[in-house]
Amino acid sequence: MQIQTDSSMYTIPSGDHVVTMRNRKRMDLTSVKTIDRFDQEEFLVRTSLGVLQIRGEELRIVHLDVDKGLLTLEGTVQTLQYDDEEAGSRNFLHKLFG
Repeated sequence: MQIQTDSSMYTIPSGDHVVTMRNRKRMDLTSVKTIDRFDQEEFLVRTSLGVLQIRGEELRIVHLDVDKGLLTLEGTVQTLQYDDEEAGSRNFLHKLFG
């Protein structure tokens, strides 16, 4: 996979997780496994490096390629937060059974 920037071209090794954001209005992500939940204010995206929570306003999917693990979002991005997959599961179970 290649990503073109203003000055040069970068080759992304297959399987690497890359997040590219343009002016907090557009995000491109690689190595996306699943989208667990989404609405206009929050996306929970399972990536090769854990669960990524994206919060903002008017968020929407522009492009999704499940086979290649590519996702493009548009909207106003306010926060990004990663959680390890296992830690996210423990937190959920802890909330249920406390």
